[in-house]
Amino acid sequence: MIRKNFNLNSLFSDFDSLFNDFNSPYFVRGKKNVEAGSDNDGKWSKETFTSDDGSYQVTSIVKYFTNDGKKPKESNEIKDLKLQLNEAVEKQDYESAAKFRDKIKSIESNKEKIDDLQSQLNKAVDEQDFENAIKLRDKLKKLKS
Repeated sequence: MIRKNFNLNSLFSDFDSLFNDFNSPYFVRGKKNVEAGSDNDGKWSKETFTSDDGSYQVTSIVKYFTNDGKKPKESNEIKDLKLQLNEAVEKQDYESAAKFRDKIKSIESNKEKIDDLQSQLNKAVDEQDFENAIKLRDKLKKLKS
């Protein structure tokens, strides 16, 4: 049976009406929570979106590295040691506190040497000169202790 009144435009129009709901944008209402901060490596931000009914949640985290992915600067190590020193003093563990104090003084007095050895160590690792890197690492340990 062949239809004589077959119209291709009406067929496409019917097809469009069937799938019209799929083309319309879908919006989810909810709340957005934004956090930001910084750590030893750089700045970061965290954004979490949660739908009103709680069935939908998306979290995105963005990190901005400021030290080219290298280890944190030595000043952060000193900050950590000072925190440990304060904790030891609060606990009245004066023997440990004296060790932390001496280690802080050693690092601060040898800062230039430590920085120089650290850059040499990084270069040796980059060039895959591991024998030299081991020697430099050992020298660094001695200066920091």
